[in-house]
Amino acid sequence: MSEPALADQSTGLSNSVGNFAELVAANTPTPGGGSVAAYCGVLAASLGQMVCNLTIGKQKYAEAEPRLLEIKAQLEQLSSRMRELIAEDAASFEAVLRAYRLPKETEDHKSERAGQIQIALGGAAAVPFETAQSGFEVSRLLGELARIGNPNALSDVAVGAQLAQVAVRGAAYNVNVNLDSIADRESADKTREQMKMMTEQSRIIADEVEEKMNR
Repeated sequence: MSEPALADQSTGLSNSVGNFAELVAANTPTPGGGSVAAYCGVLAASLGQMVCNLTIGKQKYAEAEPRLLEIKAQLEQLSSRMRELIAEDAASFEAVLRAYRLPKETEDHKSERAGQIQIALGGAAAVPFETAQSGFEVSRLLGELARIGNPNALSDVAVGAQLAQVAVRGAAYNVNVNLDSIADRESADKTREQMKMMTEQSRIIADEVEEKMNR
């Protein structure tokens, strides 16, 4: 890529990032931490795709190419889904706000409101839970890329692994906040355990990639 083309690309990058950053910075509750967590997952997957592209087609890594192509395809799917989750997270939080604003003047109103709140909270927990699942899958794939990908791009894998960890942990914060108010405690506790596992495993993967880079 020529220097002018790189300069144009840099300007475009600044504008693209700025648009989302401005939405987050606005005096509205959405997009918030859940959407940002999903965005971190998208960036992590994108770095993984970049590393695949920097490795595929090189004779030195021909033996690993079939698996690299699989990883690239999986990362593309995960990135696409997490892009959707950015918007879905904001929508699920707005649904919770609407449920809490329902009338509560009569007993029927209160009963209907309570039911709608539980439904909305379930949705608001389900979206970041899927973000965490997707982020965890990205973590696992990046851990594999650290072993079979182009070592010259290992620092990019390391950044991706850290971002994937942030996606999982950030999503966990949002899951747990909503689980606190969910009436089905057994289901809530099971979800917490799953979140704990994904958070810990994504941290371990990020640490392992960092250790490999620092050798």
